[in-house]
Amino acid sequence: MDDKVFYALVTAVVVIGGIGIGVAYSYTTSHPVSAPSTGPYYLTLVITPSNPYVYNSTYEHNQPSYFILAANNTLESAANIILPAHREIVLTIIDYDSGPTPNIGNTSTSNSTIFTKVIGTVGGVEYQYNTTSALSTYKNGTTTLQKPEVISQINWFGNSTGGYNITHTFTIINSGQILVNIPTWGGSTTLAYLYLNNTGTYTWQCYVPCGLSEVNGGWSGAMTTVGWMTGTVVVD
Repeated sequence: MDDKVFYALVTAVVVIGGIGIGVAYSYTTSHPVSAPSTGPYYLTLVITPSNPYVYNSTYEHNQPSYFILAANNTLESAANIILPAHREIVLTIIDYDSGPTPNIGNTSTSNSTIFTKVIGTVGGVEYQYNTTSALSTYKNGTTTLQKPEVISQINWFGNSTGGYNITHTFTIINSGQILVNIPTWGGSTTLAYLYLNNTGTYTWQCYVPCGLSEVNGGWSGAMTTVGWMTGTVVVD
């Protein structure tokens, strides 16, 4: 990973820290991030927990949600993400949520290990920084940058009561086929490089059942609401 990408990552983390979780946002609009027409295309997504979500007009529950970090350093809806075809995409996901999961997949009781794998990225890997730790250290006149953990798959931990150190996934699918799958871990920043070479409109979805636990075992609420844990990806 080159220094330009690293410092872009650090800048994104610092900017979000300055914005704070209580920023105003809208779920009704979504805009592409401004970028030159050549070179890498940078997209930063932010996951925040505890967003007020009203269910059945009366029951309010805190739910996680994806957002786009826009060019003006505000959070915008991730309902419709626009990405370029035939061009390197540098995707950063900053996950402010927390917690592992024992279930992952199409239902609240699924344990589909396909969603624990990194799919569709350059080299089949992602780079994960623990943002609760220092990103760099300085000693005796030398600055040392934190090396990311290089991940191709996240394995089950513990016994039958264990789980996966996965808080959310960012998964792009087309007619049931997984084009991209990037698992994230709460409190960490994940970086991935990818190319999308076929134009079209696809679905993105989180496959960790993180919605209303009282309804359909978590496959509800944010999980099924556009702009929260699902939406569209337009590749053009």
